[in-house]
Amino acid sequence: MPSWPNSNETSDDDDEYMSEFSSMQMEYFQTPDNVIDPSFCLLVTESDRRCILHRQRAGKFVAFEGTDTARRFIGCATKDGVNCGVMEWVDAPWPVILQRCLSKLWDMYHEQNLGRAQDNEAHGIEVAKLQKGLDSLANQYGQLVDDVSKLFDYEDGIKSHDMDCTSQAINELKEKKKQLEEQGKIELQMEKLKLKKEQRCILQSQADIIQNTRKAMKELEVEKDLLKDQNKKIENVVAEILKVGHGCKEKLDKIKKVVMEE
Repeated sequence: MPSWPNSNETSDDDDEYMSEFSSMQMEYFQTPDNVIDPSFCLLVTESDRRCILHRQRAGKFVAFEGTDTARRFIGCATKDGVNCGVMEWVDAPWPVILQRCLSKLWDMYHEQNLGRAQDNEAHGIEVAKLQKGLDSLANQYGQLVDDVSKLFDYEDGIKSHDMDCTSQAINELKEKKKQLEEQGKIELQMEKLKLKKEQRCILQSQADIIQNTRKAMKELEVEKDLLKDQNKKIENVVAEILKVGHGCKEKLDKIKKVVMEE
């Protein structure tokens, strides 16, 4: 629990924070997922605004979650423990069409990540199988060495030729074990490289979502400007008709009605 100042030492700003804190009904929300934007980050320095629970200076964030992706907001900068959540949205909610696009993009992103997670799980199972096979080979090799040692003890008087053959067999077994171990290490390294590649793909997907979002926002602004120019042109035409005196009042009323609906 946060430690609040004594009532005798509480300033007017403290009273305001206490009033806001009591109205929260003890419901706290975590700050949305966010990304680092060099143009909007770190702590708020333009004002002395502080979060309600921790009385710490608020931070600047850019959301990276759901339909609020790329929206800037002021929120609690505390990373550990209870978080006060969003204190103020700097950007207004996106248009409904853009929100639908963002929702579709995130659905596609999560579906793609699910497939990658399943592939990673399958790779992990294969790696576990390889490791189990290596352990089994090591046990077999140890047992074989023990058997050969017993054979040496039992046949101490065997001819040198037979000893050479046995020694050669042991060397071959050692060489085979070494090859299997090297093969297992190579396969483990390959699996690690695949996992790193998947992580790079995820980071690239996040960057593509941000870029597509900003592009869609610019296109919406251009369409709004075009609609404003068309409305101005229609108003100018109506004004010219009124000046010249052509057309009946009923037609002009209809044209105005169409302009207002646009």
